[in-house]
Amino acid sequence: MATKLSDAKIRDLTPPDTGQVEHADSEVPGLRVRIGTSGARTFILRKRVDGKIRNVTLGRFAPRFGIVEARRKARALISDIEAGKGVQPPKAKGAVAARTISGMLPDYLKAKAHLRSHADTKRILEGYVVPELGTRLADTITRADVTTLIDKIAVHSPSRARATHAQLSAFYTWAMPRLDRLPANPCRDAGRPEKPKARDRVLTDDELAGLWRIADAEPAPWGPAVKLLILTGQRRSEVFGAEWSEFDLAAKEWTVPPERSKNGIANIVPLSGEAMAVITALDRPEGGGKVFPARGAPENGASGFSKLQARFRKSLDEDLGREAGPHWQMHDIRRTVATGLQKLGIRFEVTEAVLNHLSGARGGIAGVYQRHDWKEEKRAALNSWAISLREIISKGLENE
Repeated sequence: MATKLSDAKIRDLTPPDTGQVEHADSEVPGLRVRIGTSGARTFILRKRVDGKIRNVTLGRFAPRFGIVEARRKARALISDIEAGKGVQPPKAKGAVAARTISGMLPDYLKAKAHLRSHADTKRILEGYVVPELGTRLADTITRADVTTLIDKIAVHSPSRARATHAQLSAFYTWAMPRLDRLPANPCRDAGRPEKPKARDRVLTDDELAGLWRIADAEPAPWGPAVKLLILTGQRRSEVFGAEWSEFDLAAKEWTVPPERSKNGIANIVPLSGEAMAVITALDRPEGGGKVFPARGAPENGASGFSKLQARFRKSLDEDLGREAGPHWQMHDIRRTVATGLQKLGIRFEVTEAVLNHLSGARGGIAGVYQRHDWKEEKRAALNSWAISLREIISKGLENE
């Protein structure tokens, strides 16, 4: 007898002593959850296909694949079957499997392997698209399907939803010549969140001094890493993912390699005396490795930035004796450093070189002929910034 299944009911199902037991869902005809003696719960769809009853496996019950997702997937599969577009059977191989999004994805990723964004493309498509649409035939996806997916992601992260929309659209641009029955890119008219306004948040001197005091009290990796952010203006991913092999302490230089820089160009970051003090105070294991390793997994860089930012925001408000100051995030430190350099009268092109931006004197045709690396100018700029930062911190201590 069919009943309205829920995640709670599925979790409470008792495994049988032998064999398997199926529980039918009253909401979607043919949708069932199967539970075996091991306790594993699997969604299946029982449907007549080409005159034969078939059981199509939808996926294993899991935190990210519950009854709501199973119903959505089952309805989409029923729609495909009734439209005569076929269905991918369990463990299917060959032509049908090759036409699904999951089946086409390896060829797409191989075609885009030369791009710097390849890792992000793979992460987004495999992490957000495949769980929802992977088993669907690529030429049956509609703009409504895409909109539903993007809306679901946007609830938690509008920027991630926009990135997913862009990556899926790029996939379909590549796939269109390979799909005879698809009239247009389904992402073209699908909904997506509005592009966020460009941030212009810059930390005040009091906030910068307070942030330094908080970082000073934080153990590694967090405290020293945030200090290096403040002293160098480099990107969060570049600082937290830094390797000891990138540092030449004798030359007082840190070289961010092209494979870790956003624009694919190596960046030599001269280290001020204050930055050297931060680096040399850290434990350096034999054989190198990560400068700011994750606890319990030293082969990986530190992570957990959402919790880190929330903790630092709360601590900064407490340090400054305020209820809740204007929202800020770690990337705003980089903008604060750039603004501080401009206040010191540092030439714009030197500031751009410090940040490793390809614009102005380093962008377009100018960048083709302008090959100066600005290393000495960057060293002078970052030394001046370190001196200014010392004054800001000292003034903050006097005002406490």
